[in-house]
Amino acid sequence: MFLILLMPFSVQAFYCFEPSPAYLRLGESYFDDREQKIAVGGDEPGLRVLENLQGEWDGQLTELICEGSRDQPEPIQRYAEVEAELHDSNTALLLISMNKEYDSSYISDGDRVFLMNKGSMTSLRISEQGANAEERERRSWGGNRGGSRYVEVLSDVVIHNEDEITIEWLLFSNGVFVYSQRLDLERGL
Repeated sequence: MFLILLMPFSVQAFYCFEPSPAYLRLGESYFDDREQKIAVGGDEPGLRVLENLQGEWDGQLTELICEGSRDQPEPIQRYAEVEAELHDSNTALLLISMNKEYDSSYISDGDRVFLMNKGSMTSLRISEQGANAEERERRSWGGNRGGSRYVEVLSDVVIHNEDEITIEWLLFSNGVFVYSQRLDLERGL
């Protein structure tokens, strides 16, 4: 089943370690991962809205990283100039490859963000003004940590016009908000 709703949606702001709306709605069954996923092949006609965004973009990035603990959160906000290339992938409807130059002169090359993963979406809304999705899945911690965490991503793509877009995504880990990223982009010339 593929779901396309013609309703605009905006990602809302969250405080560090605030519970996700899905966790509040589902309680402990949130971690069971039994909610039906949307079957998306990637070639559905409604997805042309995202396909039209493929190419090179430039702009600004704003990140919010949650450090500290639930009792004493320490939100860290960072800003960067960004060069981005948007394209599709086998596993996601939108893959963003980025080079970022932060205010502190720190440069990050080759960052990749996979949004709207085809196998983990529980909702997807698309219109001519943009798209948004909710996805949830269990992921490994990576590195030497071992184990896994339950990840939820809320993503929102707003198309202002053919040359200006905003992409925002929020990350929840084990049911609480831990990270957000906003890209305000203009099509590269």
